[in-house]
Amino acid sequence: MYSVENTWKEIRDAGVEIAVIAIGSIEQHGHHLPLGTDWFQADFFGRALAEELDAFYVPAMPFGNAWEHGRFPGTISLRPETLAAVLRDIVMCLREHGINKIVVHNGHGANWILKPTVRQLNYDYPDISIVWSGGVNPQDGDQPPQEVHSGLSETSRMMHLHPELVKDKGMVNSPGVVGQEFLDYVGFEKVTRTGAWGMPEGASAERGVEIFEGRVEKSARYVKWAFTKVEELKAEPGIVEQDEVTD
Repeated sequence: MYSVENTWKEIRDAGVEIAVIAIGSIEQHGHHLPLGTDWFQADFFGRALAEELDAFYVPAMPFGNAWEHGRFPGTISLRPETLAAVLRDIVMCLREHGINKIVVHNGHGANWILKPTVRQLNYDYPDISIVWSGGVNPQDGDQPPQEVHSGLSETSRMMHLHPELVKDKGMVNSPGVVGQEFLDYVGFEKVTRTGAWGMPEGASAERGVEIFEGRVEKSARYVKWAFTKVEELKAEPGIVEQDEVTD
């Protein structure tokens, strides 16, 4: 593994091809875990992965998007666009130095902005390859998802809504051969037979009716409950103000 403990000449002369970027968060973790939990774990995992890959380990980024924890003292959060810009700048630096294979390890679920950022970087710069630290691996026996796009469900819904626009001859089953994360790497053109990812041959207008009716009913129940719950929670004091009672 190579890191900031090495000199620039050691990095250059080693011809390092891969870099690992780990991103955590500084946020509350209840009464029993420290604010740096996500950062500590991202750093540990990133270092271990860099060791396995003999890669250059970029110091773990402590700050992420943690606005949902913002009321808790000590929580530090970046705006989504700030985190995206930081990742982009790091990748551009690595690219400048000839390190074109980059692994991103996300240690905090709410860092959702990383996903579209990784995807856009891959599309904008074909000479680099950025992959996630984990995903579906068929070599390990993982099963790629069958239904992602234009499959049985979506085709059935269109057969219900606009049957005149559905081309029966074009219905070709095309199950996934890799994980959906590959859409962040290379796009649909490289991982599907027709642009569709699913099993449209079994679609029907009747199935489309069932899907829509079930979804609308379930969605309406949730929306009504969610608005009521939101108003209820807004009216209650937060636990930060209640700490002296709950300790």
